[in-house]
Amino acid sequence: MYFRRIIFSALIIGFFTGLLNSGVQLVDVTSIIFEAETYEVAEVNGHDSHEHQAEAWAPEDGFERTTYTFIANILSGVGFAAVLLAFMSQFQQQGVTQLSMSKGVLWGLAGFAAFFVAPSLGLSPEIPGTQAAELEQRQIWWSLTVLATVVGLAVLAFAPLKFKLLGIVSIALPHMIGAPHIDGPEFTHPDPAAVEALTQLHQQFMIATGLSNFVFWLALGVCCAWAIQRSALNNNG
Repeated sequence: MYFRRIIFSALIIGFFTGLLNSGVQLVDVTSIIFEAETYEVAEVNGHDSHEHQAEAWAPEDGFERTTYTFIANILSGVGFAAVLLAFMSQFQQQGVTQLSMSKGVLWGLAGFAAFFVAPSLGLSPEIPGTQAAELEQRQIWWSLTVLATVVGLAVLAFAPLKFKLLGIVSIALPHMIGAPHIDGPEFTHPDPAAVEALTQLHQQFMIATGLSNFVFWLALGVCCAWAIQRSALNNNG
């Protein structure tokens, strides 16, 4: 019964927060991506980029691409909502915290810090045409950063005072290790004017993605806190 409540609530919350996130992205994020794509060079490492594109399927621009983005955002919302609901309800059951709407805001801010702010300090959101280290290396560092930040924030919020320093160390650890980067220019385009335009778009993209993630996590935290209070997820019965 408890598991079904979690999943049912996660489906509803994930659907609405995913739609909200998609709506915010359509305002600014999507247009920045489309504009950056116009600067992508036709030649990559001596091979026509169309040859690379033919090897991997991608949704067509327009309705199909927008639909897949909506679906991805909704699925992400459901997954994050399920995890957040499980942790929030367990913490309340164990008497670690008493949830309220204001506490939901704090949980949302913690998710924003762990899943967006902390990783972005080492690996900023990328636009098309950006050169980056190997995907596997970036995924490993991103995962380590998220995990270390979650642990660190939990220690700072709930552990006794004598352990607080460990929380700070945990948060700082991935950044002391350093994110993977490659040597060379940030963008693949050889034209200085295009590079300048891409640099400006990159700055706009970081602000836009930060805003969309902030709205998403804030809504997620508040909705999860409301769901726990409303549907008695804090009760195992």
